[in-house]
Formats: sequence, C-alpha cells, structure tokens
Amino acid sequence: MIKTKESQEDLTYINSYISKVLKRNFGKGPATCFTTVIEDKMFIYLNQFITPAEEVLIKNDKAYLVNKTRSVIFETIFAEIRAEIHDVLGISYHHIHHDWNFQDNTGLIMLEASDSHNITRGTFNKDSISNAIQKICSEKHKIPEKISAPKMSSPIVYIEYTGFMSQIEQILYKKGYEDLLFEWAMEVKNTFGLNKRLFESCIQNAIKDTFVIFNFEHDKCTLVFYLK
Repeated sequence: MIKTKESQEDLTYINSYISKVLKRNFGKGPATCFTTVIEDKMFIYLNQFITPAEEVLIKNDKAYLVNKTRSVIFETIFAEIRAEIHDVLGISYHHIHHDWNFQDNTGLIMLEASDSHNITRGTFNKDSISNAIQKICSEKHKIPEKISAPKMSSPIVYIEYTGFMSQIEQILYKKGYEDLLFEWAMEVKNTFGLNKRLFESCIQNAIKDTFVIFNFEHDKCTLVFYLK
C-alpha cells in the first residue's frame, strides 16, 4: 500500500541511504542529497557529485562517456534502491532516469512508478507554459503533440511533453546512435536554460537549476526546474 504522505523522517533516511549507495558504487558520494515525491515520481537532487576520473573526462569533452557510465551503474543498482524505497515509503518505482549539470556539479535522479502519460492539473497558467514549450521546441525539434500542465511540490516544478521526436531522431534511436542523441539533447537543454527568465515569469518563481530528461523509448521529455 502506498502511503498518502511521506514523513520528513522517511525522506531524510532516503537522502542518507541514496548518498551511501552512491558512495559505495562510485567511490564518492554527493555533498548534499534532497528528495521530493510528487504523485508517481521521486526527484533526488544532488550537489557536488563528480569523481576525479569523471572530472578529467568532462574537461576533455567526454561528458557523453560520463553520462553513459552513470547510466550503466544506475541500472545496476536500481533494484537495490527501489527495494529499500518500497520498504520505507511503500511506493514501487519501475524506471530510473537522470540528468547532470556538470558545470555546476549538480544533478537530478528521477524515479517513476509508471509509464502514465496522463495530463495532470497544475497551479500555474497552462497556456503560458505551453506557449513557452512550443516556442522553444520549434527551434530545436518537432513541436510536441501533448504538453502537461506544470506540477509543483517545493522546491520542484516539472512539466512533461510527448510526441516531439522527428523521423530522423526515431531512426537514430533505433539504430543505437546514443552519442549523437546525447549531443542533440544537450543543445535542447541549453536552449531551455537560456530561456530561464521566460519560465520564471510563467511559474512566478526563481529557478536555481534546470534539468531535461529525455525518454526516447516513449518519445517523452520531462523538464524539471529546481527552485531557489
């Protein structure tokens, strides 16, 4: 049974647990770890989580290798993480995603309990958010077929959109050209970052960090703002 409300004590434990698991598997844990649960998603915000070896790769423009290695490790340890979270919170997560701002040494791990694409209601102006997403997406990829209203649980705001992949991008994914998709995704993410003030106006909050998580398998993107 899923608990209706996560206690701060439970979330504090999850923060500590995640930090210890990461340190055991990466040789270095994050300086800080903060967990937020919104509906069927868990967002884990990390700070100062780059190992010395990764730092060398990043300085030599090999961020894709760092991201790929982290993906392999997270997929390996996901079963352990999801089991512990289920024991503590009673929530069963089935998918793990992540995004990193290497320049600022921050990152976000997102766990999902389902593949639901249902549109959810938020507390902000849906039209202003949709217009901003459409404007930016039109510059980098196909305008999404569906955009969700924003959801917020301080300090996280997230927006989902689906049906954005062009035929070329779908072919690249099916052929396994993950390095090219990663470079393209970083360009899209940079464009979202450059439009931070536009989104701050839409959600009426100051944004500290922006993360963009692409799920190419399901043609879905999750745009996450970590608020100041």
